[in-house]
Amino acid sequence: MTVPTDDVPIAIVQEADCSERVVVLRIRVPGRTAFVVVGAARSGGAAGLLPQGARQELWGARLPPGSPRQRAREAALSLARVKAIVGAEVFFEPHVKTVDDAGDAAGEATHGQSEADAGPRTARMRCLRVHAGRVVVTDAATPRGARPFVEVLDDAVARGELEARGITLAKALADDAVEVHRVDLLRMLEKARQRIERRRAAVREDLAKIAQANAIAAQAQWLVGEAARAPRGATKLVVTDWSSGEAVPMEVPLDPAKSAREQVEAMFKRAKRLKLGGAIAHERLAQAEAQAAAITTAVAAVRDAPSLAAMDAATRDAKKRAPRDVVLANGAPGAGLPPTLKTNPGAKGAAANGGRRVPFRTFVARSGRRVLVGKGAADNDALTLKVARPHDLWLHAKDRTGAHVIVALEKGQTCPAEDLVDAAHLAAHFSDARDEKAVDVQYTPRRYVRKPKGSAPGAVVVDREKVLPLRFEAALLRSLLDREEV
Repeated sequence: MTVPTDDVPIAIVQEADCSERVVVLRIRVPGRTAFVVVGAARSGGAAGLLPQGARQELWGARLPPGSPRQRAREAALSLARVKAIVGAEVFFEPHVKTVDDAGDAAGEATHGQSEADAGPRTARMRCLRVHAGRVVVTDAATPRGARPFVEVLDDAVARGELEARGITLAKALADDAVEVHRVDLLRMLEKARQRIERRRAAVREDLAKIAQANAIAAQAQWLVGEAARAPRGATKLVVTDWSSGEAVPMEVPLDPAKSAREQVEAMFKRAKRLKLGGAIAHERLAQAEAQAAAITTAVAAVRDAPSLAAMDAATRDAKKRAPRDVVLANGAPGAGLPPTLKTNPGAKGAAANGGRRVPFRTFVARSGRRVLVGKGAADNDALTLKVARPHDLWLHAKDRTGAHVIVALEKGQTCPAEDLVDAAHLAAHFSDARDEKAVDVQYTPRRYVRKPKGSAPGAVVVDREKVLPLRFEAALLRSLLDREEV
């Protein structure tokens, strides 16, 4: 590689870290390394120097949190020559490939010219500056009288001023990141609150219908005798309701296409069904109320949180309590999941896994641990043989057709009894034994599950199994199904 030289020592960009709002250049000059930062903070744009280690201390990373990398810009800035920093602008000369850089492709690039004819090309001077809240690159000549970058580094006073500006900018960008993250989390929690509120409204509507059950039953008993006497095609029944102790005329419309007796019997059945659903509806309402309270707590915590870590801790707790409603963006941590199982909870289906179809559904146990359930026969194979690790726990409804279920565990960890029962409920539910009150569920570490060559999709052989005689708890199963991550 040929690097142009001149009378002034050169400053070469060894590495660039870029996002839309901030660019950090690692620059090598003779005998030392310098870090230049250009950024668009809410307080304004600026450029300066950063001491070694300042980024890790202020941002915890190379760029402020929530700064998507711009790989193409990073590549374009690599090997550029930094000429000067003037105000909030950094002037540089991009690296241009020479004959030596092109190597064997030089002849093709010059369409038959000799290497001497091809020669190095001259790069235009460029400038990194802040415009409209973004760091942009434009063509610009170095201002007349600007001090060379290397000369500024050798001037202790000038260097100190640039470092002070750089640190001030880095702190402002860190504060901005906290506030931007706060706004994003509050927006996400508001969407969760709206989802829960819609669910609460639906349950209240169900409870209102259930409240009508007694009235329907009381009404129906006065109609039995009259229905037996009503002719086919009757459009209404007229009876006297004595339930209040006084005679109250009551008129009930009928469907002439059905017999009066059929319709009265249907009223009794509907009243009975509504009464049976009452306990479930009250339980669902209590769960929704608890989830709404968790969201309210998280909102208050995020608003008052002094740091990104405190905000994320509050939202993770809300996620645990309302997993279906709290959608964490950018692949938020998946407690209890091995790295191969971590997907973006904020996306659905293939989009959550880089365009690949996810072969399992994810449920959250009472402990907060995630339990994975295969979606079908071929998906069972993928989950068990490709996704699960040898030390994870594998479950299946014994001697039944159904889903493979995986509980992710750490090496040497025993599955807690509560998680085992939760996973067993899912294994039984997602099998052809779902309507039975008692089901045997087999379980064993994944390492003891193997697939015979040529066997049907989903078919496996299990060694060293244990069997859990499971008695269905309807309320527990409903709560697990309600906590599916979607």
